[in-house]
Amino acid sequence: MRLAFSATLFGAAITLLAGCSSAPKSVILNPSYQGGNISQLSNTMAIKVVDNRTTKFTIKVLEQEPAVYLPNADLPVTLTKLLSQALEANGVTLAQHSDTQLTLRIRSFVAKVDESLSRHESTANADFVVEVVKGQRTFSKPFNGEAQFSKPLKHDQSQVEGQLNRLAEQVITRMLSDKELINFLQQ
Repeated sequence: MRLAFSATLFGAAITLLAGCSSAPKSVILNPSYQGGNISQLSNTMAIKVVDNRTTKFTIKVLEQEPAVYLPNADLPVTLTKLLSQALEANGVTLAQHSDTQLTLRIRSFVAKVDESLSRHESTANADFVVEVVKGQRTFSKPFNGEAQFSKPLKHDQSQVEGQLNRLAEQVITRMLSDKELINFLQQ
């Protein structure tokens, strides 16, 4: 009897611990450049994306457990793909070794969802810095954006992911239409 009770108690403890250690949900991001050719660039350049975020979560649901979701793919890889699409659509030839090096630094990229019983609000922020080294000259400029939406009931993760995708696309499009950056690249 004592052995059966101990085995049952042990099984319940293992089940409880297994439930507590479940993996966090992953975030699926797949932004796609839709801006077309907005600036005539005919440069050859190398690009890289560096993740300088202090916290690596992408969606945070406030007042809920688990509060943090992690992306299923490395955010720098996702943004490198988006940046490559945008630059190539605007006439840039990408090469690993080039005199022109464009670095996109991710300082922040997160959606925070505030949820109540009857509605939710999502606020997404993107904070990037573009650094370009062209020979002996350098250029650096921050680019950021914010997106918000509010809907009834609990949040739908795919809508928040869509919000982040659109925000990334908007900030990259704004970057490629920036006169200072275009002038620097065309010199």
